[in-house]
Amino acid sequence: MTKQESQILKGVAILLMIFLHLFNQIGNVELCENLIVINGTPLVFLLRRASNPVAFFLILGGYGLYKVFEKGDKHRWTRLLKLLIHYWVILVVFVTIGHFMYPNRYPGSWKEIISNVTGFYMTYNSEMWFLLPYLVLSALAPWIFRFFLKFRAIPIILSTLFIHLCTFYCISRYRNSFLYHNWWVYNPLLVFHLLFNFSLGAMAARCNYFEKLKEKTSKIKHVIAYSWILMIALIALNCYFKYNFFYAFCIISCLTLVHMQRWINKILYRLGNQSMNMWMIHSWFCYYLFHNFIYSFKYPLLIFIVLVLISYYSSIIINFIVNPIESCFMTKKEIKEKPIL
Repeated sequence: MTKQESQILKGVAILLMIFLHLFNQIGNVELCENLIVINGTPLVFLLRRASNPVAFFLILGGYGLYKVFEKGDKHRWTRLLKLLIHYWVILVVFVTIGHFMYPNRYPGSWKEIISNVTGFYMTYNSEMWFLLPYLVLSALAPWIFRFFLKFRAIPIILSTLFIHLCTFYCISRYRNSFLYHNWWVYNPLLVFHLLFNFSLGAMAARCNYFEKLKEKTSKIKHVIAYSWILMIALIALNCYFKYNFFYAFCIISCLTLVHMQRWINKILYRLGNQSMNMWMIHSWFCYYLFHNFIYSFKYPLLIFIVLVLISYYSSIIINFIVNPIESCFMTKKEIKEKPIL
């Protein structure tokens, strides 16, 4: 998988994330004019189950970090710092806006400020729960990968899947009663929970899985058509059978085989380049600060397009703010390095 292909897939992942957060609550879906309804359920509410953006980002992150690990990673701490700088700048911008709109809610107590700045417990923007566990996985990646070198890929995948299932059970059973009130337990548990998809990406990189897949399918007639059919079937199945733990990996595998129009790839590539900022920005608009404005567009497709565009151009503005800050801490070469997400 090339860097360009990876960025295109990140573009797909951020679209899935925005779609999920727009339509994963029936209360928000009911605000829309739903033109397609299946057995009384709006189509967008069904399709939310086919969106698994965290798994997409973890697989791509594990894949990219393993490739860097093989070459000798010299910019690990720089990438982590870049991610934190982007997060802190976005936090300051939107909490400041929030303070003028809802002064009783933002910035809150000193405990809330410290909790959100460190990423320990996200009260401002709950969709950022993914940040601290991912930072921990990325920081520990070289040691994790060195440990993985002692074993073959299949035992690693099966072992991390077992851990994933165990943590899934704990989270589903004790999330509301215990974990949401004890983040010092919940955050480490999330690290282990996310390890499976992160490991899938790393093992794909170690085994050159995507390269071999392309090579073996290159001689199959109509492989692109088969890939599209398989993706549609996987999406349909995942709408009704939610816990397909290899779903994201299968979709990524299919996407590496299909050929899309150049203009589509160009759009996805640009979105992929802004995916980190868009992840941190979009829920401020659709949930916390401008909820009524976003859903005022009524139709799901229009709401989705509006939020994607707002998040994309907000990300570009954020980059103008971040770039001078980064230049105080990093060399030009380090600044050009892509962030870890």
